[in-house]
This record gives sequence, structure tokens and C-alpha cells, in this order.
Amino acid sequence: MNESSVAASFHSAQAAYDRGSPDTAISIVSELISRSRKEPEVPALVLLGHALLGVGRHIDAADAFEKASLIAPIDDEARIALATCYARLDRVELARELFLQLALPRTLPSDLMLKVAQGLASIDAVRLAMQVCEWVTDREPTLAQAYYDLGVYSALLGNPLYLTEAQTRRALELEPKNVRFRVGLAVVLIQLDQREEALGLLEELNDSEIQALNCQSCAEKVADFLKAAGRGPLANSFESQGKVLAALKTPRTPSHLSIKGAR
Repeated sequence: MNESSVAASFHSAQAAYDRGSPDTAISIVSELISRSRKEPEVPALVLLGHALLGVGRHIDAADAFEKASLIAPIDDEARIALATCYARLDRVELARELFLQLALPRTLPSDLMLKVAQGLASIDAVRLAMQVCEWVTDREPTLAQAYYDLGVYSALLGNPLYLTEAQTRRALELEPKNVRFRVGLAVVLIQLDQREEALGLLEELNDSEIQALNCQSCAEKVADFLKAAGRGPLANSFESQGKVLAALKTPRTPSHLSIKGAR
């Protein structure tokens, strides 16, 4: 393959991955690598790794990232993805070591720091995940997602739920249109028996906002609460969104709905 056709194939693969078609990206990059007479280039291997991770082929994804890293240093996002592969493969010590290598210098952009925190939480290093989030809020005190994640990790540790409530309220204050934060706060309030305020938060949502919710367990459990509260039409909207997300096999990420902190 000449250089122009290699570049065109790579861009096609990247475009497929960017539009949410990792299988297509895998097919294009794999063919590109197999047909090349040269050693695979780092960008192709890194893209292959991300795409393989996206379809749950964790062993193959880790192999692609590791091969890339032997050729040249890979970027921080790829290193996070490699650590995530290790976590999914129960190679916990390797995952923890790599996540901490990334977090401890505190030089990553905030969005990547939060990804590292999520990775640490996935291997039950929740206190470390909280610490990373606190570094982010110290550096960027108006980043709503960091406060929301702090609330989730606090509850996972079994801390009093009023602490999670405070962090989630702060997140919602910073991003009042964020549906996930609104639903998360409503669930905390339900657990604290503040059901009227929870209902008020949920009743402000319209169908298009509910359809933007990307947490299957959130949608399902809120639907159950609303049914019990006699809010049938609103409950049906959440229930429908839960079914949509189930069909898409949306990962059940940690949320206030699945957490039982101390009151």
C-alpha cells in the first residue's frame, strides 16, 4: 500500500470509530496492518486498541496498546485505556500501578483525571478515586462532574448520605440542566426520605430530557419509585428509557441509585 492509501484507510477507520462503529474500525485497521510491509505504526495500533476495548475484547486491546508502547510512548488517553484493559482482565496490581502513574503528577487534564478516578473505583480503590477527584476540584472548583463523582464515591465508601447529597447539589448548581445530576440528587433524597423534593426534581423533566438519560439502572429504579408515588405517565417515560438503554446494552455505571450509604 502506498502512503496515500494508508492515510486514507486510517482516516476511514478513525471516522468509523468516532461515529460509534468500532467493529468497522477494527476491520479497516486490521486489514491495514496485515497488508502493510512495514512495522505497524503507533497511531494504527492505538486506534485498534481503543476499538477493541469498545467491543469488549480486552485481551486483544491490551495487546495492541502494549505493542504500540514498545514502538514509542503512547498518549495518556491510550495509557488510561490500557489500564482499563488490565482492570477488566483482573490484573488489578498492573491497573492500579498505571492509574497511579497517571494521576500522581496531577498534570493530566481534568477530564482524564476523572477517567483515572473511575478506573480506580472499578478496582475497588475508591478512596484513591476520591483523592483524585479532590485534586480536580482543588484545581478546577467549578467542574460539576468532579463533585458528582465525589458524591458517588463517598456513598460507595458508606459515608453518611448527607455528604453525597451536598456534593450532588453542588454538581447540579453548577450544571442545572444536567439530567443525570438531577436524577442522582432525586435518588439520594429518596434514600433520605425526602420524597417530596425528589418528586419535584423529577416532575420538572420532560420526555426529551428523560431520553437523554444514559444510565439504565437510574431509569429503571426511578420508574419504580414514580409508580409507587402514583406518577404513572412519568414513570412510563423512565421505564421506556430504561428499555432503550437495555437494548443498547448501556453499561451500568456506578450511580446513587445503586449505592446504600449511611444515613
